[in-house]
Amino acid sequence: MQTENDPYWKLRPPPPTPNDEICACASVTPVLLQPHLSPNPLSCARCNLEAPPERIGFDEAVADELAYWLQLHNSFYFLWLDSGDFEEWAKMHLSDPLSVVNSLGLELASKISKLCRCYLWWFQDEGADDWVPATMCPRCAGTLDVRFKGERPQGGTLLVCEHCSVALAGY
Repeated sequence: MQTENDPYWKLRPPPPTPNDEICACASVTPVLLQPHLSPNPLSCARCNLEAPPERIGFDEAVADELAYWLQLHNSFYFLWLDSGDFEEWAKMHLSDPLSVVNSLGLELASKISKLCRCYLWWFQDEGADDWVPATMCPRCAGTLDVRFKGERPQGGTLLVCEHCSVALAGY
């Protein structure tokens, strides 16, 4: 957080996630592997708040893989956000079912699913002029199942492909 007395605040480690941004759902729900401006890329599929890793209980090797995947994903994501020379290239990698970032994400979702059901949040350029909401899985073209209808932020739903472990926003 910026302070008047610290011109280097942007170079400091981020503060811990505030309690009101951590999932407090009463029941264990599936998690999403998705970046959301936190060092922890796991969020609750119902409330979309950060899911504490200790709640899931994976080992240090998976924690290391999560940290690596998050940095890799963010490399592409920030190039896409920059809207510069690499925007389309980054979008292609974020959208490609066979890209390294998505392949690693799906492997991680599979590992985490042994402890708690996990889906990879699928990148969509919702601001693109030609964007239309997904009606089928971007990997296998299979059916997307509705989860948590009206329970997610702003009353949204989650669309998931159980076969591919992919999740998208439902409208």
